[in-house]
Amino acid sequence: CAVESKTPLCLAVLDIDHFKRFNDTWGHQTGDQVLRYVSTVLSRICVGRRFAARFGGEEFAIIFPGESSGAVMSALESIRQEVSSRGLRRRSTNDDLGAVTISAGFAERQAGESAASLLERADAALYASKRGGRNKVSSAPPLKDAA
Repeated sequence: CAVESKTPLCLAVLDIDHFKRFNDTWGHQTGDQVLRYVSTVLSRICVGRRFAARFGGEEFAIIFPGESSGAVMSALESIRQEVSSRGLRRRSTNDDLGAVTISAGFAERQAGESAASLLERADAALYASKRGGRNKVSSAPPLKDAA
C-alpha cells in the first residue's frame, strides 16, 4: 500500500468530451461503441501495476502506483493523443462520427492525504482541463501546508 510504503501514488480521472451530445446525436449503442474504444486505448497503456476502471457514465479513473507525476502526465498525454487521433465510424451505417476527445486531470497523493481528498483534487484538475478548452491533461497543485 502506498500509504504504508510512502511510495508515490497518482490518481487520474478522465472524461469523454461532450459525450451527452454525442449520445443524443448518434444513440446509446454508438455511445457504447465509443466507450469500448476508449477502454481499449486505456487497456493498452494501463499495463503493469496501473489500474483503470470506468468511474461513471463517461468517466474513467486510473491509479498509478509508484509512478512520478511526469510519468503519469506522459501516460495520460499518450491516451489523449491516441483517442483523438482516430476518426471513428458508426458500425451499423459507416457514418463518420469524427474524432472523440478526452479531458483528464490527476493528482499525486500527498503525505497524510485521504482518498477522498486525492479524488477531489484529481476531479478539480479534470475540470480545469474542461474549462481550459477540453482535450487537455491537467495536474492538481500540491496541498497547501496545514500550518
